[in-house]
Amino acid sequence: MATATLAQAESKGTLFFYRMGERVDRLLLQRVDTNYISLPEFGWRLAFTSGMLGINSTLESTSTLPELPFPIIMTLYSQTTPSVDLGFYAGYRGLGFSYSWDVQHAYDRRLNFNFGSKAIGLDFAYQTSNNITTKTAVDRIIIPFMTTDKALTITNANLNVWYALNAAHYSHQAAVKQSYIQRKTAGSLLLHLSYMSSRIAASDTILVAGGKRPTFSSLLSEVSKMNTRQVAVGVGYGINYAPNHGKVLLHLSAAAMLVCYSVNHISYYLPDSLIAGLPGEPYYVLRSAKPVHVTGNMRAAVSWEINKWVHLSAWAIGENLRFRSEKAYNKNELYLSNWNWKVQLTVGVRLGVDHKRIREALKDDPAPPAIPIRTTNIPRWITDYFYSPAL
Repeated sequence: MATATLAQAESKGTLFFYRMGERVDRLLLQRVDTNYISLPEFGWRLAFTSGMLGINSTLESTSTLPELPFPIIMTLYSQTTPSVDLGFYAGYRGLGFSYSWDVQHAYDRRLNFNFGSKAIGLDFAYQTSNNITTKTAVDRIIIPFMTTDKALTITNANLNVWYALNAAHYSHQAAVKQSYIQRKTAGSLLLHLSYMSSRIAASDTILVAGGKRPTFSSLLSEVSKMNTRQVAVGVGYGINYAPNHGKVLLHLSAAAMLVCYSVNHISYYLPDSLIAGLPGEPYYVLRSAKPVHVTGNMRAAVSWEINKWVHLSAWAIGENLRFRSEKAYNKNELYLSNWNWKVQLTVGVRLGVDHKRIREALKDDPAPPAIPIRTTNIPRWITDYFYSPAL
């Protein structure tokens, strides 16, 4: 009788979309312990974002020529002008569209993409900029060096894929996208696979006797550009601290990455007049002093569910690419360290219809019951904070 009464009061379209939303929610909560993780009451979300991102780079050359009584370390410190973003997001249950504007025009090209499910996530970022401030140092002592604007161009690309071993209790997406709500404190080991690349090149030249020399090349053992590409695998850990049943969430995660594959190229400035028959800027392949070495990334986030309609969140992420060469051209050793960082603030609004009357009429539950963890001999603190046993 209740169903018949409801059918008279509600359109077929209302019932269809209610049933579809219910099926999506059950799919998203499949193999998830809903004592720990739940979905927001309303699925649709509009969000407005404001963020900053930048690249901090250190390029170092250690000269050990026989005619020098001791090694000389020349260092170039570079920092892109921080980009200020304004953007928006619109979507349903974590799937949607976002777009942002670089209001300062600090970057020439930018592309960001991310995807996440219960256990797997992917982040990709690409940016190139020549709005860069620089300073140089000899043996760590800063020295003045006259350059023109836009003397360097830095290009970074980072792809990071992660997998949470404790996806039944721990939600990375609750901290990153607020598409889930972490109800109880939990953590998880995270498996990471990353691709990182960096390119630093002189964008202009300075006038010297006999021609033009790429900016900074005279200070860095004639280096005019450097390309580094790396693949890394690693293990990290993430923790979601939910002190009041999901109203506030504090998140922290970090990963140690083992660089297992690295390809590095470098160009040197060698005028044709110096070496007959050799064109300028010969291209060399650099071998790493340590074929396998460690780098890492980290993320921190906080979110606040003000009520079932409005939420606030903020997060910050940093990724590091490092490389140190063997003794290179002219017996020089080169070192590169790039920090790619971003911070973002989000104000979100959830939209939807309260289906309480429909659920009562259909005697239906909006979400599946909590899935009990199978009884094991493993202590609960391990299954809550490291990995999930089979559900």
